Amino acid sequence: MDHRPEIAFYAEKCTKNADCVEVCPVNAIIIGSKTHIDRELCNRCGKCTEACVTGALKKIGNVYSVDEVMHQLLKDKPYYETSGGGVTFSGGEPSLHADFILEVLKECKKHDIHTNIETNGYFNWEKFKPLLPYLDQIYFDLKIVDQKRNKDLLGGDSQRILSNMDLLIEHNAPVEFRIPLIPGHTTDDENLKSLVRVLKEKGISKIHLLPYHSMGEAKAERICSPLIDLNQKPFDTEQLNGFQHMFESEHIETELYR
Repeated sequence: MDHRPEIAFYAEKCTKNADCVEVCPVNAIIIGSKTHIDRELCNRCGKCTEACVTGALKKIGNVYSVDEVMHQLLKDKPYYETSGGGVTFSGGEPSLHADFILEVLKECKKHDIHTNIETNGYFNWEKFKPLLPYLDQIYFDLKIVDQKRNKDLLGGDSQRILSNMDLLIEHNAPVEFRIPLIPGHTTDDENLKSLVRVLKEKGISKIHLLPYHSMGEAKAERICSPLIDLNQKPFDTEQLNGFQHMFESEHIETELYR
């Protein structure tokens, strides 16, 4: 997995003046009817974004030290105190940076900042376990139970995710389980029945349902992410209510985020 920043291209801002081409050290930018970035060649150095005066090329993602992150977080501490909120580590998958997050969490606790992490559950337990004393909340997403389908669609092993669920429960971690409702992927009858079975086996009586939305598709297209192939239509209110009813008919309390 590549952890480097991405270079996003906003075609509507491009004037094709070729400044980006001249500064690119690996000749990864091609100016034509539609400006193209060769993602295989691009080394994410960001020189093109510095040369682009129109903002058509932007660097997404930066490298920060723990001190730099805390400097930004502490600016919002008055807001955390008045709202009852705090810091949520999201992603991507934040557990990939567990060592770094651990140091930030320790600093957050020194400043009495509420902490939360969102995870897909596919983490290294030995790396994740040290985070537990510093986490006030964990959002754990459940998507696909079948091992082969999980591997094909998500590239991971669902058994590892289920094992991590067990470990968090055993450690009385402050975890809330969530199910993203993704059309054509997580919401077919077979997968929903498997999710119900897993929840019951593990004694989980409450979940959060997360409706699919298309807000990330424009960004995915700008960085040539495979997510642009998802192209799904969000569920309407009646369909969402149907999913909620299905889980509640199995005596699993649900909270539906809309």
